[in-house]
Amino acid sequence: MKDFGSAIILCGGKSSRMGFDKCTIKVNNKYLIDIIAEELTQIFESIILVSNDLEKFRDTKYMVVQDIIANSGPIGAIYTALKGATSKYVFITACDMPIINLNYIKYMMELIKSENVDGVVSYNSKYIEPLYAFYSIDMIDTFERELKKNNFKLLDVIKSSRMYYIEENKWREYCSGMDVFTNLNYESDLTALKNIFMEDSELK
Repeated sequence: MKDFGSAIILCGGKSSRMGFDKCTIKVNNKYLIDIIAEELTQIFESIILVSNDLEKFRDTKYMVVQDIIANSGPIGAIYTALKGATSKYVFITACDMPIINLNYIKYMMELIKSENVDGVVSYNSKYIEPLYAFYSIDMIDTFERELKKNNFKLLDVIKSSRMYYIEENKWREYCSGMDVFTNLNYESDLTALKNIFMEDSELK
């Protein structure tokens, strides 16, 4: 099995704060999720979507897998991703994280090559960023242990694994203006797309 090759886009969540399914966000008549996937294909051979609803992705050209444990949040989605991974390490992002910084992703990959770790996450003075990160299939047992306890706290998995933490002063070297962890939670956040793509976004 290769060290790298799989990128996962999490497409779950109830989108209750947004008020509509975030997978339907479009930029210039193109689904944002497709824009994200196409960017990732520049580095990764396999793009996998993880969702509770396979039907809404019936027309996609990407592989789609259903959550093994429904309604278990990001911890369950990442567990599903690792179980279906085609590489030892998988890059995890979400359908509402529009910024794909290939240089930063490559930097994380280089860290994994040089460090004896299960994965890489980014950190700032307040909290750990659990997405836009790499996780290893070696963590599957840890995920299973917490899920069997009905513990859906992803941070507990991270803290009990051998993770490399990239501090804010380092990851900000790769960011210009909008940071890579921007996510779209509310309809008002869609104005960020205009800053990112310099074009109007269209909802459908």
